[in-house]
Amino acid sequence: MKVERRAQGATRRSILQLLRRHGQMSAIELSDALAIGAVGIRQHLTALEQEGLVYVCGLRRNVGRPAHLYALTERAEAFFPKHYERLVCELIDSVAAVGGEPAVREMLEQRRKMLFTRLAPQLADKPRATQVAILAEALAEQGYMCECEQGEKGDLFLTQYNCPFDCVARRYPQICAQELRLYEDLLETTIERDTTIAEGGHCCRYRIPA
Repeated sequence: MKVERRAQGATRRSILQLLRRHGQMSAIELSDALAIGAVGIRQHLTALEQEGLVYVCGLRRNVGRPAHLYALTERAEAFFPKHYERLVCELIDSVAAVGGEPAVREMLEQRRKMLFTRLAPQLADKPRATQVAILAEALAEQGYMCECEQGEKGDLFLTQYNCPFDCVARRYPQICAQELRLYEDLLETTIERDTTIAEGGHCCRYRIPA
């Protein structure tokens, strides 16, 4: 059973890779490319559709029966390696090479101000617990895996179990400082951060007064 599942997983990865390379393909084209029967390919495509990784993007009308064309969804992009962190580090290195520490600080401050402008209206005039929940949702959209909960004494805890720019933050801890300041500005209170991923913790944890 495990061998069969591995084989299915390998076939589905191959389908995703082909669609990534060619943009859109029919089941017959995928069948020919992978030397797998069309019935089997359609079963894999059905499974990938159910997982939200592919979708029917159109029809190809040739002689005979029209063929559905399949393409990748945005969700499928997560299966392909990207090196955003390396690019971000290189960009910050370039800024530092030109303007030194003040230029890096100014760049990160501009980012904080931009995020504040975007998020502040969503939190305005909301109770503190609602504000933290909205903030957690906004962070999740940016790639964080986070949750918020209320402690026994009423304080709120925002916990991030991953960091979308972990490697960058380890090299430029100023990012973490600007992030803390952003949360304090948004929630208009002093926040205590007792652990960070960049410093070796398993999460970033913020205690927010109720």
